[in-house]
Amino acid sequence: MSFEFFLATRFLAGQRFGVFRLITTAIAIGGTALGVAALLITLAVMDGFRTDIQEKILGTQPHIVAMNPFGAFVSYDKDQLDHFAGVPGVTGASPFISAQALLQSSRKVTGILLRGISFEGEARVTRLNSILAHGQWQGLEDRGIVLGEELAMAIGASIGDRVTLISPQEQKASWTQMPRMRPLTVVGVFHSGMYEYDANMAYVSLATAQDLLGISRQISGYGLRLKDVDQAPAVQRALQSQLSQELWTRSWQDFNKPLFSAMKLERTMMFIILTLIILVSSFTIISNLLLLTIEKAREIGILQALGASPRQIAGVFFLNGLFLGGSGVGLGLVLGVGISAVLRRYPIIRLPSEVYYIDRLPIHLSLPMVGSVAACALTLVLASIFYPAWKASQMDPVQAIRYG
Repeated sequence: MSFEFFLATRFLAGQRFGVFRLITTAIAIGGTALGVAALLITLAVMDGFRTDIQEKILGTQPHIVAMNPFGAFVSYDKDQLDHFAGVPGVTGASPFISAQALLQSSRKVTGILLRGISFEGEARVTRLNSILAHGQWQGLEDRGIVLGEELAMAIGASIGDRVTLISPQEQKASWTQMPRMRPLTVVGVFHSGMYEYDANMAYVSLATAQDLLGISRQISGYGLRLKDVDQAPAVQRALQSQLSQELWTRSWQDFNKPLFSAMKLERTMMFIILTLIILVSSFTIISNLLLLTIEKAREIGILQALGASPRQIAGVFFLNGLFLGGSGVGLGLVLGVGISAVLRRYPIIRLPSEVYYIDRLPIHLSLPMVGSVAACALTLVLASIFYPAWKASQMDPVQAIRYG
């Protein structure tokens, strides 16, 4: 046991000010612990919301889309799919058609975003099977259509009902052009968890979309799925360098940049605000160490007279502050992880599902998150220790013994 460690434990154990010192010590440890726990829980909830939204978006949206930069249709090329399959990081590719259309039921007519897909290929790119609430995807090949849950409710359609798709656009426009209309049967209803998709999107087969739009073997582009969704920007750059000028790549992050940028800003601001709680508690640690310096002034003077160096005296009080702050940080991490685990396992806090599409708080706790919170808290604690430790090391031994 080192000289500094031995004295630090002795100084903490011996308290001349009794209850008052005990209260200030408890406040220093408790304040730090509450700040760390609040920061960890808040970040876990916000990261849970971000992860939940990301999963819902990627349930219907490919990780990367390759399409014409001006939105024009392109010719379908099966060799292009084989090329995508050979790109490192790409695990699946499928053609798709995306267009605006009108959907008419017996009750209502509304505008929709029409998505023409090849089910087998699209299932390798997006999570179609996991978002289907009722019906079956295979019915798309028999002149069927799968509607979003909110869209089906809005037009009063259910599985087995007949609806009509209307497209005013055709590749060859003319003054006498008539809207193209195709009767279809509702074969399924999907629930992605994103209101924008559930209220506006409908799926048909690739052949049905081509027939409706009059585009023969043309498509809007190709959707790609990646092994690691976070590597989308790197794979996107690699793909763009290999593709012709006819195709332009965009990642899921590009399509949803405003949403995730706002969430990132909100997360950063909450991190800063809650870190201030830890900063306030560090002031309590400073005051506690300064009180300890005054209380142990005589002992400090005697130790200096016996040959203790200012560095050793500073080390004693530095370890004292580290014990206080470290105890608070450790307790806060235990509280934060424990409360997060309880909230994730038990629905203590209920959310209105009609607003958030989930009925409980989404908690996503990761080791890097815990490490960053611990590092930030310990940095603030260490910064608050330096001044009291330096102040103790600069005491005049004669004055300390006389007036301590």
